[in-house]
Amino acid sequence: MGVLSYYKLATALYWDTVIYFIVMSGGILFWSQFVVIYLEENNEFGYLLITAGHTAATLIVISSIVNIFVPMLFTVDSDGVSNVQGLRYVVLGIQIIILIVISIYAFLALIRKKIRSSKVQRYRMVALFGLIMAFFLIVQFAFPYLPLYSVAYMLGTCLIRAYVISDEKEEYRRLLDESEKVKDLRNTIASLIDHMPALCFSKEADTGIYLACNQAFAEYANKKGPEDVIGLSDSLIFNESTANRFVQDDTMTLAMDRPYIFYEDVPDPLGNRRQFQTTRLKYFDESGKLCILGMFQDVTDMIRIQRESATNKEAYEQAMSIGIIYSHIAQTLARGYESLYYIDTVTEEFTEYYVDKESAQLFEKKQGEDFFEECSNDIELCVYPEDWELVRKALDRDNMLTALDENKTMTLTYRLVKEGEYNYVTLTASRMEDDASFIIIGVANVDEEVRTRRNAERIKDELIAYNRISALAGDFIVMYLVDTDTDHYDEYNSAFRYKLFGFPQSGDDFFAFFKEQGKKLIYPEDYDKVDVSFNKETVMSEIGEHGIYALNFRMVMEGKPLYVQMKAAIVYEDKGAVLVIGINDVDLAMKREEDYKRKLAYAQKQANADALTGVKNLHAYQEEEAGLNVLIGEDSDLKFAIVVFDVNDLKKVNDLKGHKAGDILLCNAVKIVCDTFKRSPVFRVGGDEFVVIARGQDYNNLDELMGRMEAHNQKASREGGIVIACGMSRYDNDTAVSSVFVRADSAMYENKAALKELKKKYCC
Repeated sequence: MGVLSYYKLATALYWDTVIYFIVMSGGILFWSQFVVIYLEENNEFGYLLITAGHTAATLIVISSIVNIFVPMLFTVDSDGVSNVQGLRYVVLGIQIIILIVISIYAFLALIRKKIRSSKVQRYRMVALFGLIMAFFLIVQFAFPYLPLYSVAYMLGTCLIRAYVISDEKEEYRRLLDESEKVKDLRNTIASLIDHMPALCFSKEADTGIYLACNQAFAEYANKKGPEDVIGLSDSLIFNESTANRFVQDDTMTLAMDRPYIFYEDVPDPLGNRRQFQTTRLKYFDESGKLCILGMFQDVTDMIRIQRESATNKEAYEQAMSIGIIYSHIAQTLARGYESLYYIDTVTEEFTEYYVDKESAQLFEKKQGEDFFEECSNDIELCVYPEDWELVRKALDRDNMLTALDENKTMTLTYRLVKEGEYNYVTLTASRMEDDASFIIIGVANVDEEVRTRRNAERIKDELIAYNRISALAGDFIVMYLVDTDTDHYDEYNSAFRYKLFGFPQSGDDFFAFFKEQGKKLIYPEDYDKVDVSFNKETVMSEIGEHGIYALNFRMVMEGKPLYVQMKAAIVYEDKGAVLVIGINDVDLAMKREEDYKRKLAYAQKQANADALTGVKNLHAYQEEEAGLNVLIGEDSDLKFAIVVFDVNDLKKVNDLKGHKAGDILLCNAVKIVCDTFKRSPVFRVGGDEFVVIARGQDYNNLDELMGRMEAHNQKASREGGIVIACGMSRYDNDTAVSSVFVRADSAMYENKAALKELKKKYCC
């Protein structure tokens, strides 16, 4: 307008001003409608604002038209000068008032609705737009030739586009993404239901009309798909007797407060009798409508196999019962040990078990390699410094095997450091009776026992001294009282069988006497140990540090080795310090300990063995799974994988060649699995189903091992060998082992289907 006025283009200036006012009318009309609609304020005040916008727009248009004939808004003279009329101020004032009211209305809506954070900015920009327009219109009063109204629109629309439209587009995109995810989830759930091995359905309780079902149920109902079942009742799908049976089951389900589970013989649509395990329960849907959920599992073939294999089932149940008994024995014998180690002395691979304090059950804690090297590395971290050399020597592989060759068992008491404090523990090692290449090491906490004993032994008063003597004399063979200054000794209350040796009952230099007489007293294989360990310096040093000296060895009594324990302690009497040395008969206790170790090892092995194949059984897998679940609950950094195997054509071999041939097939299949997964436990968890829990080296080489199985199956399919379907899944921060198993089992069934197709190809 300023340009037109400058060049004195009166006519153009006039019509430009008219258009300017008409555009104003459109702006106030559309803005009032947009704000009310966008804010979703369907109330009387919103309608009032829309009406005000329409009225103002109409007033501006009518005024602009009337102004052509009767100047009311403005005039333009021949020199191109625009002269403002009174109505112009009224029109602008009305617009300013409406814009301010609209802004206030938007701010109030923002406060009243408690808009979530993603919309606050949009509502604020809508309210701010009206204030910007009102401000520029106020300035327009003073500068009529400047395009302030247009500038206000451009600035406001930029803000609306930047903060409102762009946010609306982003939110719309997110909603589209979420809707796609919901759609994918529904498809996934539908696919899951369709692939369940059972027949599933849902129906209305009052009408009996089916609301949903899976493909398996539709096929059972002789329909193409679920859509052909939905909307029908039992009477429209099945024959009269079957439909009546289903209605009776619905009535029973509605009368019960818990799931209704039963077995039944039901004819299919073709009239064949089928056996089903049926589970029905009532529930309320989202709208509160009472419905019935049902699941049928066809167990016809399973029942037939059970009837044909009644003898095998009885044997299996007996084996399971024996396994549980052995497991209970092993758990009872393991009680008192904090850790147990099962070690292969050839490969030095080991498995560490721990005993749950509440359930007293044995669980596998970890598997590892190089047991003796790992122990050596951990000594300075875990063992009390003064015991380093003692433990290092005892846990040296050659020293331990030598000790076990001599005695079949080894016991060591030392101190473990934890959180700055030490506790006494006893390590007991023994060989497996049926396989000398394996040893079992148990670590028991004896801190309270040792500290109590040593505290008692440190008390110097005479009463406690006599209590010590009494304790030493409990099951003693012989007792000596030795003067600590002169080494003179007196034999005290010796047993008859010891008197047969003919030793003098008193004398000088007790330690020299015992060393000399020990050659015929001490069992030859233990003589060096006693000769090195039993001398005055060692005995006195040990008593000074711990309050008592103790040494286990074997004596020759009546031509046979007898386990004994020598104890020594200081008693302070009026004449001075007296060294009390007693030799106790502990042969029965040591033999019980050896027998205990043998029973523990044998019971653990029997509890977990499958009678047919020799691998671990279902009970062993359940224990292994429980132990892994405990470690998962402790957020342990676990690395393991589940591999599920299924031997193909077992049923065919059983039917054509008999169950003995089927047993041979299973044993040969197990050998293939064991030869492939050499470092992992193999479990038989079903008739023809096996599971491997891969850890350690097998876990690291898992892809290679699965490749071997695939190569074997390819060759077996071509040449008619043993085909073993398999599926694998790694642990990936799952909440339980069962979810890893489910993935592996699913992968196995996929592989099983693929192998059947491959076999058909080679057969054709």
